[in-house]
Amino acid sequence: MANLKCNKWLTSSVVTLLCCLLIFLFLWIANYAFPLAIPDKHRDFATVVLDDDGVPLRAFSDKNGVWRYQVSLQDVSPDYLEALINYEDRYFYQHPGVNPVSFLRAAWQYLYHQRIVSGGSTLTMQVARLLHPHDRSLSGKLQQVLRALQLEWQLSKAQILTLYINYAPFGGTLEGVQAASYQYFRKLVSDIRPAEAVLLAVLPQAPSRYRPDRHPKRATQARNKVISRLASQDIWSEQKASQVKQEPVVVWEPEQPFVAPLLARRLQQKNSDKSVIKTYIQRDLQQQISAFVADYASLQGEAVSMAVLVVDNATQRVISYVGSASMQDESRAGHVDMIQAIRSPGSTLKPLLFGLAIDANIIHSHSLLADVPRLSSRYRPGNFAQGFDGPVTATEALQRSLNIPFVQLIEAYGEQTFVNKLAHVLHPLRIPGNKANAAIILGGAGISLEGLVALHSSLVNEGVVKALLFENNEHEPLNKSVAPRRLMSKEAAWITWKTLTGGALPKHFNWGVSKEQRSQLAWKTGTSWGSRDTWAIGSTKQHTIGVWVGKPNGDPMREALGVTTAAPALFSVSDMLNDKRQQPIRPYDVEDKAICWPDGRSENLVNGNCDRRFIALTKAGVAPRTLQIETGSAFHQALQTFMVDPKTSLRLTAECGALTAKMKKVTLWPRRFEPWLKADEKRSARIPNYSKRCLVIPKQADALTIVGIENRQQLYRQQSEPIQKTVLASGKFGKVSWYLNGRWISTQSQPLQLTLPKTLTGNAELIAVDEHGVTGRVHFFLKDSF
Repeated sequence: MANLKCNKWLTSSVVTLLCCLLIFLFLWIANYAFPLAIPDKHRDFATVVLDDDGVPLRAFSDKNGVWRYQVSLQDVSPDYLEALINYEDRYFYQHPGVNPVSFLRAAWQYLYHQRIVSGGSTLTMQVARLLHPHDRSLSGKLQQVLRALQLEWQLSKAQILTLYINYAPFGGTLEGVQAASYQYFRKLVSDIRPAEAVLLAVLPQAPSRYRPDRHPKRATQARNKVISRLASQDIWSEQKASQVKQEPVVVWEPEQPFVAPLLARRLQQKNSDKSVIKTYIQRDLQQQISAFVADYASLQGEAVSMAVLVVDNATQRVISYVGSASMQDESRAGHVDMIQAIRSPGSTLKPLLFGLAIDANIIHSHSLLADVPRLSSRYRPGNFAQGFDGPVTATEALQRSLNIPFVQLIEAYGEQTFVNKLAHVLHPLRIPGNKANAAIILGGAGISLEGLVALHSSLVNEGVVKALLFENNEHEPLNKSVAPRRLMSKEAAWITWKTLTGGALPKHFNWGVSKEQRSQLAWKTGTSWGSRDTWAIGSTKQHTIGVWVGKPNGDPMREALGVTTAAPALFSVSDMLNDKRQQPIRPYDVEDKAICWPDGRSENLVNGNCDRRFIALTKAGVAPRTLQIETGSAFHQALQTFMVDPKTSLRLTAECGALTAKMKKVTLWPRRFEPWLKADEKRSARIPNYSKRCLVIPKQADALTIVGIENRQQLYRQQSEPIQKTVLASGKFGKVSWYLNGRWISTQSQPLQLTLPKTLTGNAELIAVDEHGVTGRVHFFLKDSF
């Protein structure tokens, strides 16, 4: 008998176990045959680009046009989760996906009333319906229950709740609590107040009916109903509930943010797999600069766009990015991001060459450079200011952006060496034909605004170029390929920055604040050929600012210059930053040195041969000699020795008195400066004439004499007709190059038939240079006599 009972029990147990195994096997097969439609977190969300406070700058909907922004439970307000769970599904953490009590109550109400009175759905069941929509029927409810059980089997409670807060409907194409918080409150869901949290918890019940911007009264009633339940459940105190109810429902009109749209587009295209992209953009500053740019560009004429980039020098974070006058203005090609566009930089590369030349011991801050006509017919640039200035300091050449001295400087430094330096710091120039030449220093190459800003920011970062940070990748290590790289020494960088602070302001511009209050701004402008691009780049200790103004299609702007078009905008943006009046720390090895012209070296090395004295900024006291003109990196030997007769002090040659001669040392300027020198500085005042004892006297031409127009002559134009003059250079050797107001007009052996056009009035300058570099110069004045 006992054996029979035992056998029956074993049989029953085996059957039960087999049934359980069959049920498990059925559920396992069903689970794989009918898998859950778990969303792809990389593709199923809209992309939102955030400012430095986490507020959206611009959003991009998902592939179906739905605005849904990914958020984790840790980034959601605790008040929201508390209200959601205690109102929607109080026993969420206890039930297996279905709450039996709620479900049976809903079923009884349906059978009794023959209609759905209450859903009885748990949060898990709501997620199941979001993933697998169904009609409101018994079969649909059964499907929902089964899917809820399947969810609980495969996912944790945290994962299920995360799905809900990301996919809950909030009306129309708005899904997820983060998107709703952005739209209605313009803030992260982590920052919402209790009243706002409760409203978001109840909205998915009837998104259209409770929509707060259209139906604030209904939304208030629904919100207060939830607040009352929280109080009745002792989740909230009566005092807190009363205070929260008193807060009115106030929301923003739903609209998609559109701040820094070109930066947002750039980052979204770069990070197509990211749903949330963080930046360092300071919203208030961005909107202020954007409004200014739109107004300023409209004043510059039709089709003119503009770009402004602002970088924090301490961190290299981009805090403002305005890539065009207005992205929605097609008449100004607003969709074109001019911060990334490759354009001719004009003269904005000159400060970099200035600093590099200091490091190469070619110049100091007050080295003697030549603003004179160039003999080379290969490249004859002019200055924006008409005419030539003769001898100028390196500082003056930089501050006034004189072209010819910088052509002299890049030929001495090396065109390819300069190009290689910029490539080393990961900002290579785009050069036509990929062949470095002197024209690159005047804009004969291509670079972007962001590249120029990165390079100029090195002047306040001890000569080190760092990658600009457009995106806040706080959890990602810095790529080694964009690690900081040194462009120049900290001494050269500081000297360059200090020199740029001394530039004269554009005419008719005033800071609006006293010199003692305004920030120290080191700035440089640039204008490309034909005024197609105008630039202004400036650095304070705290920020570097880049401004570009021009036409994206490359058409020229009429009479536009960097100093008059872009520079005023630079100063206006600088005012918006309210930087303190500070300067980078002066390196210990930057030394003030008394130097002398024409030698260029320190005063104590020239033995009193000092025609003009300057206090120069030097790197470690190094004061190199003056560069020769158009001879590469050779230096001028100012002190020269002549044989003279000891009795008459007249000059001798080796053939006429070498045995009795004595040697006389004389300080001479480079011959090309003769027309610009004072009388006592000229060679004729220093080099003795030849003695009559010498039968063969070499040619002594130190300056050409221009015949046909006298110096300071006044010429009168009759009836607005061009003036015709025949001029020649007396004492010339070979062909003569002629320049009118700094512009080359001809190179020829014969006398010049000079035509002075009727548009030319006022002061004028005519210069002649022969093949030996001997120069002649006259000033004259043109007047109308009618």
